[in-house]
Amino acid sequence: KMKLGVVIVTYNRLELLKECITACINQKEEFQKILIINNASTDGTKEYLENLQYSNLEIINSNKNLGGSGGFWLGINKAMELDLDYLLLIDDDAILDYNYNKAISDYIRNNDENIVAYSGTVITNNSIQFEHRRHLKNGFKCIDSTPEEYNQEYFDYNLSTFCGLYVSMKIIRKIGLPCKEFFIWFDDTEYSLRINQYGKIRNINKALLNHKTKISNLKGYTWKSYYGLRNQIVVIKKYFSKFTLIKFIGSMLILIIGGKIMRILKNDEYYENVSEIYKDAIIDGLNNNLGKNDKYIPGIEFKKRSV
Repeated sequence: KMKLGVVIVTYNRLELLKECITACINQKEEFQKILIINNASTDGTKEYLENLQYSNLEIINSNKNLGGSGGFWLGINKAMELDLDYLLLIDDDAILDYNYNKAISDYIRNNDENIVAYSGTVITNNSIQFEHRRHLKNGFKCIDSTPEEYNQEYFDYNLSTFCGLYVSMKIIRKIGLPCKEFFIWFDDTEYSLRINQYGKIRNINKALLNHKTKISNLKGYTWKSYYGLRNQIVVIKKYFSKFTLIKFIGSMLILIIGGKIMRILKNDEYYENVSEIYKDAIIDGLNNNLGKNDKYIPGIEFKKRSV
């Protein structure tokens, strides 16, 4: 029998976490181990988890918020001590369909040796979220999966988010742990690039996952943008050509200048903040200044002036 495990990273979303755990407990094909990484939640999550009575559940409470990247690092590190065949990676807002494990493990059993990781279809508000499964083209061009691909039984691709990604433990032991220093964003892209060195990722379209994320109305930049840009620079430096890096930095410099011009024209500090995000991301990305940056912490927003 195949031994399946899951790592769930949670931070201050207790109601979603309850739903997430219930979906994991109720899988048609069960998990041997459910690892929950509590990222120093302050909303009663710790107390709730302490009262759960499931033999296959293990809780790791971090004493500080390590971000998604640090949470997955902790969870995968623990999983490497266990006797598992495949490990699923999800956040607390990923609600698995009861057939998720069964749909994917059926394919694993008939394994094509070129496939070393599997995923399912991510749905939010009844719509497929194509950006969770992406193809890599020349340089660092990331192309979302397409509706046509989801009309097939499955499709193979390069870059996955940690929203419903199953990775072979054999591969995890070869590629090691995710980059916890990223804090949030692009840790999954970097991990996917390491997976790609050993084979493809296959999406099993009938394996469904309800991603109960709020689709933000906030168009523009938030504190998260800094980490996304900084970590992209680190990924390009590590895996791609100098030309790709120069092109990416060049496009960022243009946006910095554009932000400064807009600041003057619109008399709006928002554009100054955008320029600052790009500048800090370039400096820190090129110098490998990683980890959590206290200038960009959860809750900080950069809002345009209402006209």
